[in-house]
Amino acid sequence: MVNGRLQHVRSWLWPGHCLLCRAQIDAGEELCHGCRAELPWIEAACPRCAAALPPDSASAPCGSCQRKPPVFDRTYAALHYAPPLDQLILGLKYHRRLDLARTLGRLLAQRLPSFAGRPDVLIPVPLHTSRLRQRGYNQSLELARVIAKQLGLPVAGNAARRLRETPAQTGLPLEKRAGNVRNAFAVDADLAGQHIAIVDDVMTSGHTVNAFARVLRRAGAAEISVWVVARA
Repeated sequence: MVNGRLQHVRSWLWPGHCLLCRAQIDAGEELCHGCRAELPWIEAACPRCAAALPPDSASAPCGSCQRKPPVFDRTYAALHYAPPLDQLILGLKYHRRLDLARTLGRLLAQRLPSFAGRPDVLIPVPLHTSRLRQRGYNQSLELARVIAKQLGLPVAGNAARRLRETPAQTGLPLEKRAGNVRNAFAVDADLAGQHIAIVDDVMTSGHTVNAFARVLRRAGAAEISVWVVARA
């Protein structure tokens, strides 16, 4: 009761503002109810790669995953990579808006289904050291920390390395993306028998997480999930 009264007083004295429409909201919140409801939530997707499917589709993998299954076992994506969510992700990724990691991480954590299972550890997709020096942080690690706190899971931020700096996948044609990230990662941990959840901000073609999942398998991972905020 006392905590509830304190929260009410705090919200009255220091109200927050919605990140998208700037409407006044309770302290500690990031999005108003209207903006949250209008986010591009994924309603139906391939259980293997999270590619969008028609709303009335069955839960079977998409044709692409049936023809050539990815290395990872499943993907959970909260939202489509579309306005206005894309601006929040770009703000985190390129404009040092580290506060947005909390918003985006919470959106993903709250969207994970109850049957997602509990992985043994979260491993963010690593950045190359040159990119890390330039940016100053790894947005995937920041997201993983938020999700881990929400769900009570450990994060292994130093379990893997990016061996070479690769051009951004978004700037390459689809047929060149797999080769761009081939042999780009290394894992320094023993993951024998573990369920790993790869954490990233956006999944586009899936080649990056697939290349990363491959080295996780070599390190002994028995089960690999991919958790991303958005699916392009």
